[in-house]
Amino acid sequence: MADDVELLRAWRGGDNEAGNELVRRNFMSVYRFFVNKASEDVDDLIQRTFLACVEGRDRLREDASLKAYILGIARNQLLMHMRRRERRETPFGPEEMSVASVYGSPSRVMADREEENLLLQALRQIPLDLQTIVELYYWEQLPVGEIAVILDVPAGTVKSRLFRARDALREQLGAMDIPAQLQRTTIEGLEHWARALRETIRSDPR
Repeated sequence: MADDVELLRAWRGGDNEAGNELVRRNFMSVYRFFVNKASEDVDDLIQRTFLACVEGRDRLREDASLKAYILGIARNQLLMHMRRRERRETPFGPEEMSVASVYGSPSRVMADREEENLLLQALRQIPLDLQTIVELYYWEQLPVGEIAVILDVPAGTVKSRLFRARDALREQLGAMDIPAQLQRTTIEGLEHWARALRETIRSDPR
């Protein structure tokens, strides 16, 4: 069975069956990347991401998986889309700006547990790069080194931002007007609910 890199090379060479297989293998990762960020623009951004993969001619890094390569493209597509949508004089900065500040609060994801829904809301309120790190770490279960490739930062920066992201989520949850018991269970089980959301999103990709 061909690996993802072989499939990408074949797709770039004109093999559409290889492209279909590559998309099938990586669709859910790309879907999860966009679904709690871009809301109504998810489908368009998925198409743009895979189109950029096949049209690109850049060399793949030997120290990262093709999944990291594809998600790096997805992040670039999202940043370009958000900057066009926001139309600010000051360029959009993923270290400061949140999804909620650009798109508002709606999300295509609806979770069964209230703790998961609260966490989805909180994720959209923290800076985009912090949200991305949490989702890549818990949903895609990527190692710090591959997340560093996606964000184009040193691995040490990813570690420090993951720590900051957890604190930012706890702060957001603590500021929500929700019953104290629900707030406490969500904050105390933060990592559990983050991992549980992966299965929620996997179960209904449309």
